[in-house]
Amino acid sequence: MLSNLLGNAVTHGDRSQPIQVRGFERSGELFLSVNNRGAPIPDAVRASLFQHFSRPGKQSSLQGLGLGLYIAAEIARAHDGELTVESSASADTTFKLRMPSQAQ
Repeated sequence: MLSNLLGNAVTHGDRSQPIQVRGFERSGELFLSVNNRGAPIPDAVRASLFQHFSRPGKQSSLQGLGLGLYIAAEIARAHDGELTVESSASADTTFKLRMPSQAQ
């Protein structure tokens, strides 16, 4: 899952800016975030971002089938977690994972 999120940040982020990965555990939950700078993700694209074969806009020059974020979200769900995204006009995009830190 982390590999998919990092690959997405490399592909869609501003290559001149760093990608930030943060993780911590608190109260029995694991939190992970991957943040990159670049063009914000439009609301219409965000609505279907975690669906299979979803690709942002008409970026046919980018490789991939549109499965990376779908797979990442399914991995989160399989572990009773959730993957979300925030993308702002200030050009920050952050994918956030929250899931139990131990099997229930």
